[in-house]
Amino acid sequence: MKRRSNQKNYFIYTFLLLILSIGLGYALLQTNLNLNGLANLGINSWDIHFANVQVASGSVEATTPATINPQDNTKVNYAIKLNIPGDYYEFTVDIVNAGTLPGEISLVTVSGVDPNYADIIIYSVNYINGVPVMEGDIINDGATKTIKVKIYFEPDIDSEDLPTDNFILNLALEINYVQADDRETTSSTLLQDLAPNNSCITKYNGQVTEQVGQTVTANNIYFDNCLDKRNVIFGGYCWQIIRTTETGGIKMIYNGLPQNDKCESTRVEQRGIIGTEGDEKYLANNVLYGNNFTYNPNENTFTLQNTFTATWSDSTYEDIIGTYTCYTNSTTCTTLYSINGYKSNTTGYGSDYTTGYVNYYEIGTSPFNAQYASTSKIGYMFNKTYHALERYLTTTPIKYGNNFTYDSNTNTYTLSGTTKTVSNWSTGYNTINNTHYTCWNTSGTCNTISYIYYTTDELARYFDLKDGKNISDALTEMLHADNVNRYNSTIKGLVDAWYAQKMASYTDMLEDVVYCNDGTILDLAAMNPNGGNTYDNFWMTFKNNNQTTSLVCNNLTDQFAVSNNKAKLTYPVSLATTEELANITSDSLRRTGTWYHNLTPNYYASASGFDYVVDVDGSIGYVSTSQNGGVRPVVSLGPNTTIFSGTGSETEPWIVDPPSNS
Repeated sequence: MKRRSNQKNYFIYTFLLLILSIGLGYALLQTNLNLNGLANLGINSWDIHFANVQVASGSVEATTPATINPQDNTKVNYAIKLNIPGDYYEFTVDIVNAGTLPGEISLVTVSGVDPNYADIIIYSVNYINGVPVMEGDIINDGATKTIKVKIYFEPDIDSEDLPTDNFILNLALEINYVQADDRETTSSTLLQDLAPNNSCITKYNGQVTEQVGQTVTANNIYFDNCLDKRNVIFGGYCWQIIRTTETGGIKMIYNGLPQNDKCESTRVEQRGIIGTEGDEKYLANNVLYGNNFTYNPNENTFTLQNTFTATWSDSTYEDIIGTYTCYTNSTTCTTLYSINGYKSNTTGYGSDYTTGYVNYYEIGTSPFNAQYASTSKIGYMFNKTYHALERYLTTTPIKYGNNFTYDSNTNTYTLSGTTKTVSNWSTGYNTINNTHYTCWNTSGTCNTISYIYYTTDELARYFDLKDGKNISDALTEMLHADNVNRYNSTIKGLVDAWYAQKMASYTDMLEDVVYCNDGTILDLAAMNPNGGNTYDNFWMTFKNNNQTTSLVCNNLTDQFAVSNNKAKLTYPVSLATTEELANITSDSLRRTGTWYHNLTPNYYASASGFDYVVDVDGSIGYVSTSQNGGVRPVVSLGPNTTIFSGTGSETEPWIVDPPSNS
């Protein structure tokens, strides 16, 4: 089709508005659900139908809105009229398999668009991720797939391409489903069938939080401790099975690109993202930021997405934390900066990313969070951050207390309760005990009060508190407040960018389950204002500090899932928890040869948060959240995911059905 300049197009558009009215008549979307061999189905049932029609905003007003036929729920009817270039009508509708048999598309036909007008009226029927509906696509029993139908009047056209009269298009889509071939499944049933004959398939007995806000007794969870029955190829990548889910899915951890359809440990390095440990970044300049990014590992380039220009300052930094920048006004660069925290009105904390060769079993390397001196940075996402500060002290007398009063009219703290004055820090630092609050003076009044949680004979580490808040308020804001999950951690940003580019077309095959970033406090230690010696008891520990294998996730704000608005995942992907990996009892099954991050926090001490990792030898250890380690995403295949072939070994991995463009 010929194209013209913007100026000429504008003239044409104005002309069209005056004289052209294209009528798009009755359109029918229909599925013929043909099933072969119905004679001996027994208790099985066949029910594939449409449900839940949603018209997209911006669509023209329909003369007959898209509606499921009340007499036949395998049909959607609609009628529309497109008047001017750029008009469109778009809606989504679910294809639901409510029966007990998987269905396979045997025929897809789209009709009604005159070839003479194929460049004028664009008629598309795709899955929600933009991939066309195609023959061979599978919809498993109990599954739902969403398709998007769009009729679009092409705006960028020449006048000679336009029809001279109104015309009607009778558009139709026909999808024929037939019964899919019988295939093995990687559902929990498969592993349960293996369990009596394989001691390496171990049943989990205990409580589990698999769905948001629901902790139940587990009945269907089996951990895969097998050497030869855990390898899967899915989405073009190798994965290793961790366990089944209570909902019948399979949780798997990333294990690299296959070679010759095998997942052997002799595979070579691949290209991925290489992160650096967090450090300070001067950010005062007016530069371009993006809310997310894409990357090209072969060209060593990053491209910012959803960009905006801003200057780092005390009034703007909250909008910049959690974003990315090339530190220029360009959207593309070879070194990307992840902005992770605030230090001053000119300085933030962040990590640098480049691309290069990484171990085959990881998508890249990254800190968990680029800035670590806050309890909030043990979070997979975070919001409010109280930064650990330090002050070197000498012989100046200072008053301390275990409580305070606050006057909101004058914005003044006054120490109360048990108080003491220490005149010589080097001999008195170990006597503070339960008097952690101070104004750094002898009067005990101030507008910003400090809470000391760590001392040596030279210095004190502390958090500054304002507006009447105490240390409990600060911990709640950093760990469990409703708005605690606002910014992506450094590692979540990397996982999301990888998934968006490599795995988004496979989302329909994954289930939305909880990934637990459990910040339940086990021991407040010196964070307790009424106890906890600052000089020998400053480790605030989290639930899994005792190396629990429990799959319970107590706090709603720790239950990361796509469906949880208080801990919302962008995509159904995260990291393995230490609780899950501890249920795999062999170091050799966890071992990769280098260490990699888990999702589980361990403790906060001195001025660092620590998260759990799998160490070089496969044992479970921990490091500071700012340290750069391996990244191995985890996904959960939906129930009854079919497989083509394989035994689960490295040389014959189970080959999961491709998404069939769904």
